[in-house]
Amino acid sequence: MIKEESLLYTFAFLVDGCISVVWFCIPLLALQLGASYEDLGVLGAIGSLTYALSCLLVGRLSDRVGYQRTIIITCFIVALLFSSYLVVTQVVHMLILSGITGVIVAGLWPPLQAWIGQGKEGRKLLRALGGYNISWSLGVLVGPVLGGLLYAVYPTGIFALCAGLIGLLAIGLKVVRVREEEPFVVEVSKSTSFPLARRFLPIAWTANFTTFFSGGAIRALFPKLAGDLGISLELLGYLLGLIGLAQLFTFVVLARSAWWQFRWGPLAAIQLAGAGGLLLLASGKSPFLLAAALLLHGLLAGVTFTASIFYSLYTREGGGRRTGFHEAIIGSGFLFGPLLGGFAAEHIGSRSPYLLSAGVVFAGLMLQFYFLKRSREEY
Repeated sequence: MIKEESLLYTFAFLVDGCISVVWFCIPLLALQLGASYEDLGVLGAIGSLTYALSCLLVGRLSDRVGYQRTIIITCFIVALLFSSYLVVTQVVHMLILSGITGVIVAGLWPPLQAWIGQGKEGRKLLRALGGYNISWSLGVLVGPVLGGLLYAVYPTGIFALCAGLIGLLAIGLKVVRVREEEPFVVEVSKSTSFPLARRFLPIAWTANFTTFFSGGAIRALFPKLAGDLGISLELLGYLLGLIGLAQLFTFVVLARSAWWQFRWGPLAAIQLAGAGGLLLLASGKSPFLLAAALLLHGLLAGVTFTASIFYSLYTREGGGRRTGFHEAIIGSGFLFGPLLGGFAAEHIGSRSPYLLSAGVVFAGLMLQFYFLKRSREEY
């Protein structure tokens, strides 16, 4: 019989791999249909808006309905939505699909994260989240590479392939019997770590927002910049795959160590490094410089994501509500990054989104310092 955690890790790898492939191909399909920089920005923003708003509801709902049931229903609907990309003929069709997809995929990650972290704290929680993070980051690592290779050969076939696989995953999750524990089973602990986690939660959420603001801009707009620089689709896939590679490395390191927990210094340092990578994207032309910048962004995303989900699930309550908010923050970053970045690229220049993103990271650091100072006064 398959262990519950092994099944969920496998599911996370496959579903994130499929969705990563589709996300990689959506801007390319939009460009093929004549999308502009602003179109790409709106395309990324509208899906992120509906995703962020839906996560706030679905996270709470999954605590009541059940994590497994929520995920299975979501997978079937996502499969149908991905199949719809086979028949789009205008950019406006993609905008509509993007909004609907954002609503539906909110039923995947908050309940999956809450399911994995349910009933765990401390090192047990860290190991479980480490396995989950490694699994989904492997999917994100493979996705852009496969997307770049396959889109150059058979563009529409990718959407059909991913739709079919996600449908099979839903069936597998239903057929394979796993024991899902009842929500709200975390025992009250005498440890002082719970209030300390609440203290660091807004700091981690702020860092994660600024990271995914810049990540949203990169995801939506970098393909067009790469095309302007003469970078092939295959190389573009490898470059974006570096983000997943750096994330994977970070998740492996953080899952095996606790030195970074409840400390702002390491979190601030990686954000400064990530801002430096954004400045490289704003000025570099060589593929090697662009690769270095994307590696730095992957390291940044690995750290802030881990901190955000760790402090979100370090709670005595049901995890769905907090993971919903965690994912809503990611969605809001993916909303404002493409939207404001696309506007800047269209009216200022193709490199301006990365300067804007660096500024957002620095602003986030100042806000985190304020949160830290205020929490010290309160505690």
